[in-house]
Amino acid sequence: MKRLKILLLVFEFPPYPFAGTGMYAFNLANYLAKNHDVTIIMPNHPGSTKEVIDKNIKFIKIDSMTTSKAAKVNRSFIDKKTLFSLGARKLLKKINLKEYDIFHSLTERDGALLDYRYMNKFVKTIISVNDYYIVGAPWNPFKFYFTMDFPIRYIHHNIMKLFYFKALKNCNNIVPNTDYVKNVLVNGGIDPSKMIVINRGVNLKRCLFDIDDKKYSSHKVLFIGPNAERKGAFYVVSSMPKVLEKFPDARLTIVGSSSFLYKRKIKNFVKKNNLSDKVEFFDQLPYEEVLNRHRDANVFVMPSLMEAFGQVYLEALATKTPAIGARVGGVPDIITPDVGFLVPPRNSDEIAKHIIELFSDPKKAKKMGEAGRIRVKKNFSIEKMVKETEDVYKSLI
Repeated sequence: MKRLKILLLVFEFPPYPFAGTGMYAFNLANYLAKNHDVTIIMPNHPGSTKEVIDKNIKFIKIDSMTTSKAAKVNRSFIDKKTLFSLGARKLLKKINLKEYDIFHSLTERDGALLDYRYMNKFVKTIISVNDYYIVGAPWNPFKFYFTMDFPIRYIHHNIMKLFYFKALKNCNNIVPNTDYVKNVLVNGGIDPSKMIVINRGVNLKRCLFDIDDKKYSSHKVLFIGPNAERKGAFYVVSSMPKVLEKFPDARLTIVGSSSFLYKRKIKNFVKKNNLSDKVEFFDQLPYEEVLNRHRDANVFVMPSLMEAFGQVYLEALATKTPAIGARVGGVPDIITPDVGFLVPPRNSDEIAKHIIELFSDPKKAKKMGEAGRIRVKKNFSIEKMVKETEDVYKSLI
């Protein structure tokens, strides 16, 4: 394949923030740069450039809070990613797009407000779709998933949905990250012939450290989710009283930010049930520390209310950690019966049952953990993800 000039657009890029999309962007850019010329358009995050990347990648930084008139609006009503997309739209009208072969927005949110009809005159355009929460948002408020900030999310999702579908209809190609997301888009009227599903990959080189068998009798439960409310953190915490009845030495680590009200709800439950010395909380941890937590955990639990894919499940499985997730969205594409358990959403009793099952049978936990690493190696490597992405680029040139 000839060396391409690739222009990537992404809001999240490590080390800030360091969630699933940031890791996807980091891994894809780093590997593409081995054979192609890569330029990344990103916000002016401090420290989020060459300090964390080895390849010869160019960066174009946008101060998204000052590059558009919308920045003058109260920022409570327009989130940073929307402002970033507006800033990118303005920038892309100024730069010479003819210099590039491919433009790739790495999330649907980042590229939602771009003028694809204009861009298509000069460069092939691609949008990766990693979430279905907004494109699948129901107009009926009674069918919308409930969160503490429900009114704001309902209004924002349904306004942005109009822009998302316009962008998806006008770009050249779409890359959903699961079959589930693809089906949501098709049901919304997007042409399936312009879609190619590519699962995200995990950097196995960072996860393939030796695992001590003591892990499977550590009785440590791990939850990691940047949007703790949507990721179901409360249901993990509320499963702990039953777990502690059987295993008094059990401990839970929660890593993830949330709204003030949701955090207070969890803290009140912890206090009421005397769990203060059993549960520890972190808003965020460095990635190496996250991997260390995976390495030591007996089980990883993230029972999301909605989940398109879940990069963190891959990290858990790669570190030989059995996983428990909710049967929603694209989670069943990752968690199969040989590597973990699927539970109904909002079901603390089922979560507790499976945690106890794994704690009670270290051999079963180890078997699941080993099967998880094999599954990730076979189906969710970075090399596979990048090869399939290059194939999409090649099909457009």
